[in-house]
Amino acid sequence: MEKSQELYINHSEEKTDLALKLVDSFIRRQGITGKKAIHLRLLTEETLGMVRAMTGDFHALFWLEAEDGEYRVRLAAETDMDADKKNELLSVSTSGKNALARGFMGKIGELFESASLYFREMKKLQSEYEVGFLEYGSIPGDISGHMPPFTKEQFTWSMQKYRKSLSDASDTGRPVEEAWDELEKSIVASIARDVIVGVKKDRIDMTIIL
Repeated sequence: MEKSQELYINHSEEKTDLALKLVDSFIRRQGITGKKAIHLRLLTEETLGMVRAMTGDFHALFWLEAEDGEYRVRLAAETDMDADKKNELLSVSTSGKNALARGFMGKIGELFESASLYFREMKKLQSEYEVGFLEYGSIPGDISGHMPPFTKEQFTWSMQKYRKSLSDASDTGRPVEEAWDELEKSIVASIARDVIVGVKKDRIDMTIIL
């Protein structure tokens, strides 16, 4: 497996520029051309945009990987965002919600940012969206809402499972239609093979697979 340099990023323009230079260098070194090169840069841009939209002084480790023709955009952070801190940040909003957490990548960012919270906080996030973003595509659990007790020790969400759960959903009303529309409009959802967000103990990881 080939791996790029690791870089700590946050919402600053300086870090965004450094990350874009890193991906351009990685593309050149790997000899990636055509649509694949364009898509890898687009996925990086979407990831950086997601980070820039996050609340507070969020920072994460960013890098790229290549293995057997598969390319991955990686993000990793420590789970230092507790429920009180997040609620305090969101309390400045009139609605008490993260207004930037809209669209597919907005919700991915919200999931990534909230993944270290206890189950009751995750369920609060779940209820904010009409379609069960956590239950659609979560492991463990299913779209019926039958989820075993959640702990912040381990949790995984996958775009592939989310998409399949939407396809299999018996309820095809407005919330599901809006979720599909969100996916269709998302650059990441249209070009990535999968997006995986996971928590293990005190670490949150996101992998976008091209």
